[in-house]
Amino acid sequence: MKFHLFFLFATSLFITSCGDGINDDAKQSDSLSSKDSLKQKITEDLPPSTDIKQFEWIYSSFVAASTYGVRDFNIFISPEHGLWIIRSNGALPEMMNVKSVISVKNAKGDSLVPMDRAKMICTPSAESLPVEDCNLPSRWSKSGCYTSESNIFKEQKLWQYSGLNDDDSKKVEELSRLISRVVINTEMNTRFYFGEIKGTWYLLFLDIRVPCEA
Repeated sequence: MKFHLFFLFATSLFITSCGDGINDDAKQSDSLSSKDSLKQKITEDLPPSTDIKQFEWIYSSFVAASTYGVRDFNIFISPEHGLWIIRSNGALPEMMNVKSVISVKNAKGDSLVPMDRAKMICTPSAESLPVEDCNLPSRWSKSGCYTSESNIFKEQKLWQYSGLNDDDSKKVEELSRLISRVVINTEMNTRFYFGEIKGTWYLLFLDIRVPCEA
């Protein structure tokens, strides 16, 4: 269950638990029944995590957080795994792991967050992902915002070329297996790699390299 719905569920339980003067012991069975009923209803109403509609809802929340501030963005960073950011280091990628983006810079040297609202707001099209094409002005095979379940990060194996030590390389490889959704926004030259861990969606990898700038 997503953390947004957990908040809704917790709020509902709080409302349910606010007594109306009736003895708590007498209400216990009814209260538990209400909680179980609500939990079952939320679960039944949710589409599976692979459903594009659920991800669109999650992504819209992520966009709002990305364009607001660091604190909101950090909610999408896994406390356990952190966020791996991929930047350019000459011809090779450079990877860094952070638990907060407070000091992270974008390709222009500005603060990564908040991100450009006009460029971030989009509904990703569920179709084949664009690829780099240095012969085109946009540097992409097509322009726009796209999403796919295709785990291109795992296929590319960037950790093998990023100068990571053996321990970090192993961590990245294992974490890459948890990627379940990729978003490429060509207007931002940014690739977002999301994964669902224990019912919560996180941004696991963020690739901010500008295509064709080796």
